[in-house]
Amino acid sequence: MNKPVITKTIEINASPKKVWRVFTDPKVTRQMGGEYVSEWQVGSSFGWKGKDSSLYTNGVILELEPEKLLKHNLFDLKDKSRLLSVITYEFTKNGDGTILSAREEINYEITDYLFKEANEGWDAALQLVKYVAEKL
Repeated sequence: MNKPVITKTIEINASPKKVWRVFTDPKVTRQMGGEYVSEWQVGSSFGWKGKDSSLYTNGVILELEPEKLLKHNLFDLKDKSRLLSVITYEFTKNGDGTILSAREEINYEITDYLFKEANEGWDAALQLVKYVAEKL
């Protein structure tokens, strides 16, 4: 078991402004099955709320540069003092499109199987961001 880092990159045929909206505009984000709940300022809480209004993740925004950078942490929902991971998204203009880079630094030991599952989860999540952003 180890504490891995997951790094993913995807090319999106949409401007950084549109990709940013997938994260920050609840009307757009709901197309992914929920919405991020935040005041969108460094130090503000950050979480994912599902369609059923349940909060599935909880963290704090660590760094924020609209349309360029979002860095936040995630805590255990039951033990809010237990840091699970730190996630960084970078939005890089690429012609008329965007390269979205995601990095998750996992703060606990994880099995190879769970690492594989997390990797596949990231692939699916970024494909969904791409799909929604390209429809805007």
